[in-house]
Amino acid sequence: MSDDLDDIQAIFFEECAEGLTTAETGLSAMNAGDVSAGVIAGVFRAVHSIKGGAGAFGHAALTAFSHRFENVLDEVRAGRIAPTPGVTGVMLTAFDILSDHVAAAQGTRGLPNDAAALEALDEVLKNGGAPDAAAPVAAPAPVEVDADPFGFVPIAGAIESFDPFGFEPVGVSLDDFDSAPDVAAPWTVTFLPSNAALSNGGEPMLIIRELELLGGSVIGADLSRLPSLRDMDPEHSYIGWTVSVPAAIEESAITDCFDFVDPDSVVSIVRGDSVAPAAPAPVTQAPPPVAPVVSIASIAPPAAPVAAKVAAPVSPEAPRVEPASQTIRVELTKLDMLLNLVGELVIRGSILADRLSPKDQERVELPQLSRLTREIQDTVMSLRAQPIKQSFSRVPRMLRDLATETGKLVTLETTGEMTEVDKGVIEKIGDPLTHMIRNAVDHGIESPADRIACGKPPEGTIRLSAEQKGARIFVRVADDGAGIDRVRVRAKAVEKGIVAADAVLSDEEIDQLICAPGFSTAETISNISGRGVGMDVVRSNVEALGGRVEISSVPGKGTTFTMVLPLTLAILEGMIVRLAGQRFVLPLANVVETVQPEPGQVRPTTTTGEVIELRGNYVPVRRLTRTFGFADNDARSPEESLVIIVESETAGHVGLMVDTIDDRREVVIKSLEQNLHPIRGLGGATILGDGSIALILDIEALVGPSSSVRHITKGLAA
Repeated sequence: MSDDLDDIQAIFFEECAEGLTTAETGLSAMNAGDVSAGVIAGVFRAVHSIKGGAGAFGHAALTAFSHRFENVLDEVRAGRIAPTPGVTGVMLTAFDILSDHVAAAQGTRGLPNDAAALEALDEVLKNGGAPDAAAPVAAPAPVEVDADPFGFVPIAGAIESFDPFGFEPVGVSLDDFDSAPDVAAPWTVTFLPSNAALSNGGEPMLIIRELELLGGSVIGADLSRLPSLRDMDPEHSYIGWTVSVPAAIEESAITDCFDFVDPDSVVSIVRGDSVAPAAPAPVTQAPPPVAPVVSIASIAPPAAPVAAKVAAPVSPEAPRVEPASQTIRVELTKLDMLLNLVGELVIRGSILADRLSPKDQERVELPQLSRLTREIQDTVMSLRAQPIKQSFSRVPRMLRDLATETGKLVTLETTGEMTEVDKGVIEKIGDPLTHMIRNAVDHGIESPADRIACGKPPEGTIRLSAEQKGARIFVRVADDGAGIDRVRVRAKAVEKGIVAADAVLSDEEIDQLICAPGFSTAETISNISGRGVGMDVVRSNVEALGGRVEISSVPGKGTTFTMVLPLTLAILEGMIVRLAGQRFVLPLANVVETVQPEPGQVRPTTTTGEVIELRGNYVPVRRLTRTFGFADNDARSPEESLVIIVESETAGHVGLMVDTIDDRREVVIKSLEQNLHPIRGLGGATILGDGSIALILDIEALVGPSSSVRHITKGLAA
C-alpha cells in the first residue's frame, strides 16, 4: 500500500511541475501586459490544483501558502483587484516561494522563509492592490465574507444572475432579500459537475456520499442538461444536485469534499435555503428556486459583476457535446525504448535494401515499409517534443530581477518560442540559458547613461530565438550592448594563466576564452557574476548534450551566443560518401548541388585554400581528407574527386571535396557522447545496411572558422 501511495504522490509532483510551468507562463504573460481572463484563470487553476493535491498528501506548509496565494488570484480573477504591475510583481515573488515549497515537499530543499511573501499577499488583499500600484479599476465593494479556500466569488451588489442549470435569467438585488441569512440555518450546497468529470477520473456520487456522511441530504436534482438517449455519452456527467447540510457542520469540512473536483464544475455553498427574488423579471417559464452559484472556471474580470444574459430558455434537449480529449501518462524511458526500436527497424530496412534487387524491393513493398517507418518515427518524436517556450517563459521574470539589481533598462524580444525540442533537452538547457541571460545583462548591456553617451537608446535589447535546421536546434541569445572587449579578455586570460603571454589568438579564439573554467572579467564578486563559472557551465552542459556554443561579437554593437543542440535521436536522409576508403554520412538537408570538377575549375588561393568557379562565382572548397588528417589521400586531384556544395548557417555556400558518393539512404543518428565522447565535426554515427558503422558529418562545425576544427584529428585519433 505504501508503494502505491508513493506512486500516486509521484504523479502529484509531476502535476505540480506542470502546474508551476503553467503558472509561470501565465504570470510572465501578465507581467508583459496580457491580463486577459484566460491567462488569469489559467494561473488560478494551476495554483488551485497544487493546493488541493498538497492537502490530500498532508503537505501543510505548501497547502497554507498556496491557499493565501489563491485568495489573491481569485480577487484578481473576479475583477475586484486590478492586475497592475505592482500586483503582478507580488504574485511573481509568491510564485518563487511556491516553487520552493513544492521542492521542500519533495524533500529536495528545506522549507522556505515565506513570511515576507505572505505579508505582501495580505497587503494586496487588505488594500485592494499593491502599495506602489496604480489605483484599481472601479469595481463594487465586496461583501465581507469568510475566506473561502476554493476562491468562490461572493455575490455582492446588484447583479443580474443567470442560472447555470439552464433556466431563464432572473434579476436579483440585495434589496430583494427580506433579511440576511440566519447564521444558524443549514447549509445549502449546489454541485453541478463538469461534463468531463467522469472521463477525467472524477466520480460525482462519491462527493454526494461524503456530504451525506456529514449529515447532508439531497433536496433536489437538476436534469436540464440530460440529453436524449440517442445523444447520451456514458463518459459525460449531466446531473446536478442540491444538498442540505446541517448548520453545525463547519464550512471547511464541506469545502474539503470538493478538493479534487474538475475546475470547470459549478459549486456553491451558502447559509439557509435558496431565496427566490421578490420581484422577478418577466419570463416565459418560472425557474424553481436555486442558490446563486459561481463557476470556478474562467471568469472574465468585469467592470461590474454582470452575468451574461440568456436570450431564450434553454431547450430541455441539450446539444451533443464533443468527447473530451483523452490523455495518459507514459514514462519517458518507455518512449525512448520505442524510439530506439523504430531506429532498429530503419536499420533492418537498410539491410534489406542492400540485399534485395530493385525488383525484389518493389515486390516486398520495401518503399512503402520505409515510408510507414518514417511516419512512426515522426509520431514518436512528437510525443517527446515540447515547445521551447517552457524554457523561455522564465526569462522575463529573470530580466525583471536583473534590471532591478543592476539598475539597467532591458527589453526582451523572443521569436521561435513554439519550436519543438525534445523534453530531455528542454530540461537541461535551463541553466545554460540562465547564465547567458545573466552574462548579457551584467557584461553586455551598458548602463542607461553609457548607452545615451554612445548614441544608443537608454533601454538595451536582448533577443531570444530558437529554430530547427535539419537535425540541429539553434538557440540564440543576442544583445545590443558593448560587445566583447577582446583586449581585456586576452589580458585576463594571460593573468590567470589560461593562455601564454606570447600566444597568437584569432578573434574567435579570444571570444571562446570567456567559456574557460574560472574565467571572469568582473572586478568584484556579486550575486550575478565574478566567480568564473557561468559561461563554463554553459559550454559544459551544452557539450554534454552533444552540442556546441558559438560566440560572435562586434565591439559597440553587441554579442550573440548560440547553442547548437542535436536532436536526441532522429532519422535523416543522407549521402553515403567515401574519404580515403572510409564511409561517412553527409546530411542531405545541407546539400545544394554536386559538381564533377573539370580541369582548372578548382583553383588554389593560398597554401591550403582552394575555390571552385561556378557560373561566374567562386565558392571556397575544403578537402575533407585534409580536415580529418588522411594525408595519404591528400594528393588526389580535384578531377578525380567530387565537390558537394553545401549551405551552412555560418559560412554560406561551401564546397566539400570527397572521393565518391556511394548511395542515398535514410540513416538513424546514434549519439557519440553516450558511447564515446563528443567529437567536433561529427554529429553522431549510424549503422549501415551491411552492419558497418559510418560517422555522420556535422556541416556547421566543418565549414566554420579553421580554428574550430583544429582538434578534429585529435578527436578521431582518440
